[in-house]
Amino acid sequence: MKKEELMTKDEWMKQLMELEKETQELEQRLKMRVADERSSKIAGFRIHAERLHNRLLLVEEGARFLCEDAPSLTPLKPAAGSI
Repeated sequence: MKKEELMTKDEWMKQLMELEKETQELEQRLKMRVADERSSKIAGFRIHAERLHNRLLLVEEGARFLCEDAPSLTPLKPAAGSI
């Protein structure tokens, strides 16, 4: 390696600071992406749970319609998307 190719201490420190800054920016973007994915998954789980709950309510409502003696297990709520 030639003497001209060697970095000075100041150049090396500057390059190190730039690398650290880039690394922090990448970490922040990664954290934001993970948080977005996590919130999307949680929302998906909530929607899925609501759909299951509404389906069970519809089954219960159908059972009460077909069998007038069937007791109600839970109070009926309007199903999602109903008018």
